[in-house]
This record gives sequence, structure tokens and C-alpha cells, in this order.
Amino acid sequence: MLTWINEKAKWVIVIFAAGIVVGLLAMDRVPNTNQSYPVAIVNDHKVSYGEFDTRIKRIVQNQYQGQHLEDEQYAQLRSEVFRSFVRQVMMEGIYEDAELRASVAELKSEFKNNPDAIRARLVQEAQSRLYAIQQQATSQEDLMQRSQAYIASLPKFLVDTNFNKAEFDAWLETPQAFQWGVMLQFEEDLKNATIPSRQLQVLVGASVHPTSLESKWNVDRRMTDYDMDVAYVNANDFAVEEATIDSAMVKGYFNAHVDSFFVEKDEVLFDYVKLPVAATDADDERIREYAMTLYYQLSDTSSTANFEDMARISSEDPGSAENGGMLSQEAGHGAFVEEFEKAALALDSGAISEPVKTRFGYHIIKSYGKTTDSTGAVSAKVGHILLVVNASSETVDSLENVLSGIKTDMAAGKSFADAAKDRNLAVERSEWVGPGDNIAALGYLKGLTSFAWPNENLSEDVGDVSPVLKNNQWVVVATKAKELKAGERDVSVYYDAIKKNLLKKKSAAAAAAYLTSMADKVKAWAPADSAADSTAANAPAEIEKVKIESKSASVEGFIPGFGYANPNVAKVLKNQKEGEWGPVVETDNGAVMIKVKSKKAVDQAALETAIKDDKDNAARFTSMTAFSQYVGDLEKATPVVNNLDLFYKD
Repeated sequence: MLTWINEKAKWVIVIFAAGIVVGLLAMDRVPNTNQSYPVAIVNDHKVSYGEFDTRIKRIVQNQYQGQHLEDEQYAQLRSEVFRSFVRQVMMEGIYEDAELRASVAELKSEFKNNPDAIRARLVQEAQSRLYAIQQQATSQEDLMQRSQAYIASLPKFLVDTNFNKAEFDAWLETPQAFQWGVMLQFEEDLKNATIPSRQLQVLVGASVHPTSLESKWNVDRRMTDYDMDVAYVNANDFAVEEATIDSAMVKGYFNAHVDSFFVEKDEVLFDYVKLPVAATDADDERIREYAMTLYYQLSDTSSTANFEDMARISSEDPGSAENGGMLSQEAGHGAFVEEFEKAALALDSGAISEPVKTRFGYHIIKSYGKTTDSTGAVSAKVGHILLVVNASSETVDSLENVLSGIKTDMAAGKSFADAAKDRNLAVERSEWVGPGDNIAALGYLKGLTSFAWPNENLSEDVGDVSPVLKNNQWVVVATKAKELKAGERDVSVYYDAIKKNLLKKKSAAAAAAYLTSMADKVKAWAPADSAADSTAANAPAEIEKVKIESKSASVEGFIPGFGYANPNVAKVLKNQKEGEWGPVVETDNGAVMIKVKSKKAVDQAALETAIKDDKDNAARFTSMTAFSQYVGDLEKATPVVNNLDLFYKD
């Protein structure tokens, strides 16, 4: 029986995998959703599960082309597709209200100006049609005849090596052009999205009017260079002890700037218990026994199984399995771990090793021959079947049972902390987490978002503790320690950020105090008249912790101590007298003193050209920015009901 299973393993695995897929699809759906809830409601428009699922499948098919997607990737994809539906419904309403429609002239212009995009779509549809002909053909001769007839019917510009734009434009005027499905779809996209969006952008951008005066101001700042000496002190050299910032100072800062600290979306602090998903000795022995079974099968001369087919079916090394286990690099050059290389080099050509244990799992190795180079070094061309030692379902189940006991105890009235303590398990506290976010220490946990923010249409009570959640590394159970609604304010959300900012300000103040104490030495400093080489001449001088550097830069350029385009630079240089050191200025990076040696005049012709270019660029950029902000604000203000958790356990 075992021999039959191994010989038929490919089909056994296919059937088994199909059952797993069906099971996973069923598991991914939340129970008790027999009512016809929409996936989303946007401005009273309902998005059905059918159209949502169709878009998901189309993206998976077109963009991922059969690649395996992890749970987290699917969750991210669903989130992105959900947002695309929200935007689509929202924008369609705006286009309708504003009576934005694509004219015939605009459509023709888009078709004529996008030949590459259209040709790519036509080629894809033609390939699909040829594939259908191949499937329907009754013989090789029938296939050739039908394929050649179809190719002969294609537009000339599509099959010629050199693209003829005139032929393409003429074809667009024929009825045959719109007998292609992709052309009809492209036309719909242009009508319903591309052209109305462009029209709306023009309307929104109509309120944007950059002036020559604004452009002159921008160009002057950008093109006026100052030769200066810069003395600066780095705040990192004046690190402040964390104990100098207490909770009262953090709360005081929070209360003084309370309007700056509100949460933009719902947030939750989780208390959780985790158990690592690790293979046991029993799991290791199970994989070793299976590896030995495969080895005996391959060693059995009466068996029809061969190494390459077995590797394609059984190996868990995605890089080599599809190539029949063949590895791209030779053993003997240090490309593989020591145990693997030693076993590989010990094999004669054509020989297959017993399972070899490495940190990656168990390897069954086949040698395809050894070579010796001029130095006497031996290498071997090899293939392998890799069997990874993972925690078995029984091992994971035992971990889940431990954490399920916490849920049972809580149902009986125990606290989360006491239930964990009874099992000698530590309770940990997460950072603030929003819908769709991960607990940083754990990664993606399917079901965490659904537990923390349950849909109001779910009939069952979610409870105070999560289901047992798991990924490849952890088995977890969690409870909500604290939660905030969007718009609420709480110092604990921003505590660490505020403390870090206050520490940074203290360091900068200390740097400024130090530079003030060194100001007389800085003013007495003079650069050396010459240096042995240019590198030494351009290197910063140093007076204790003060670095002094000569620099030529504009207000928008990089200045040591300030960084790039720091707004404080303009204030410092505005009233700075040439040839004199200015006052100490505290910055985010420390403290700075500047002496302006000279100011470079801007060439008038270059200035006028730059002003014109700046005005044109500002009109385009500001228009795009205004439109992007307009759409973003609309999205935030649009009422949306999200029912994804009725269909998926994210």
C-alpha cells in the first residue's frame, strides 16, 4: 500500500490539496452570514460580495498568475480592493453631480494617443483567442488552418514587425475596431473614469493661480547662494538621561498641545499571551521517517518512481523543486552548509544519499557527477529533495488547547492575568494597534481585527477574549486592555513620542548653551591660509565639540546643523551682516552660528527663465496637489459601511 501511495503521490497530493483549498475557503468565511449583506455601502450604494470577489479573482489571476498568497497578502489585497470600490462609487457620484462626460472628440483623442496601451491589450486578447483555438482543434492540421486563418484576420499593424501609426489610426475608424472586447472595456474605462477624472482635475485646479511674484520669491531663495562659515554643535553629543523627563512633564506638554493629539482611527491596546510554534522531537522523528520512506522508494529497483519526479512532488525547496530538485550551484564551493556538502561530495555519480539533517530540514541528495579543478578542489553537481521539519497539527493543537484553557477560565470568572499566571505564562502588552494593523512583536494574526472591531451585524457575541489566533511563529490569545475611538485624545497613545521629543529639545538646549559658552572662541577663529591638500582644506575645523565648516549654499540647500531647506535658515540670514558672526540658533539637530562672508548675485537672464519655469511647474504641481487633497478629503468624509468581516476573518 505504501509503495502504491508513493507511486501515485502526485495525484494523491492533488486531490488532498483540492480538499484543503475547499476547507480553507470555508474556514475563511465567517459563519451565520446567510443574509445577503453587501460587502460595502458607499453613499447608500451597495457593493455586493459577488462583484467584490470577482475583482479579487481577476487581480489574483492577472497580477499574481498562480502565485501562492499568504493570509496577510490576501488581507492587504482585500483592503486595497475595498478602497478601490469606495473611490469608484464616490467618484462616479461626483461625476454625475457635476455632469462630467467624455465627448466623442476626447475619446478619439485618447485612442489615437495611446497606441502602445491598446496594442498590449489587443495582443493579450489575441493570445487568449489562439489558446481557445488550440483547445478546440480536432487535429494538428485543424489547429494550423484555424490559427493561420485567425492570424490573417488580425489588423496589419498588430502583426507587422514595424508599427505603422497611420494604419493604426485608420483602423480605429472602422467598425471592426470595436468588435474587440478589450477595446470596449478601454472605452468604458475612458468614459467612466479616466476622462471625467481629468475634467474634474481641471475644475479643481481652476482655483489655483500661481503668480510671477510668488515664483520670483521661490527662485530668489533657490538661486541666491551665500558663502558662509558655519559653526555647529551636534545635539547627540549632549544626550540627556531619560529620567529627566517624567510623566508630569509629558502630560503637561500633551495638555498644552491637546488639539494636536487625537487618534485618526480606532485604536486598541492588547494584553496577550503567546506560545512559540516550534517543532518537537516527535515532529522531527515523523519527518525523518517520511524521508526514509522516500529514500527506500527511490532505492527500490522495482519501483517506477524516479528522483526528479519525486522532487517535483515532495520537495519543499521552491527554488529547485520545479527543476526536479536540481540545484543551480555546485556543492564543494561553500555555497551549502557543511553537513550537506560533506554528504554530497561523498556520493558517486548517480547515487542517492540517505536523509541528511541540516538546520533547514532533511535532504535526500542525488549526485550528477564530480569534477576536480586545477587546484585539486572537488565539486559536485547535485539535486535534493528537502523536507522541512515544521510543527505538526498535533503540536499546534496542543498549544491551542493550552490557550483555550485561558478562555475557559475567563468564562468562569477569572481575570486574563490570573488565567495566564495559573499556566506560568507571561502577559504582554502591545503598542496601540488600529484596524488592519499588526502587533509588531507577533506579525499578522488572522482574526485579530475581527475580534477587536466586530461587525454589528454579527449575531454571535465576540466576548472579552479573542479566539486562539495563530501564524507560522506564534499561537496567541488576546484581550482588549484599552480602546479609543477615532477623534478621542489620550496621552498614552503619544507618551513615548512626546517624551522622545522633549529629550531631543533638552539635548538641543544643552548644545545651544554649550555653543553660547564657546561663542568668543568661535569668533576668534580664523581659517588656515593654505593646506597640504584640498581634502584637508575642506575638512571641518573643530574647537572642542564645535565644528566649523565653510559652506556655499542657498536657503533651500544643505547647511550643517540645519539640514536641507530648513525654514529657520531664511530667518537667520535675513538680517545677517556680512563679515560678522550671528547669534546662536537652536535647531532640531543641535545649535548653529553663521557668518555670511558674501552673497552671490543671480544672473538676470537665468533668473527670468527660472521664474517662468517655476510658474509653469507650480501651476501643474499645485493643481495636482489640490486635486489629490480634494479626493482625499472626499474619501474621509464619505459615509462607508465596511462589512468585510462578515465574509473574511481578518
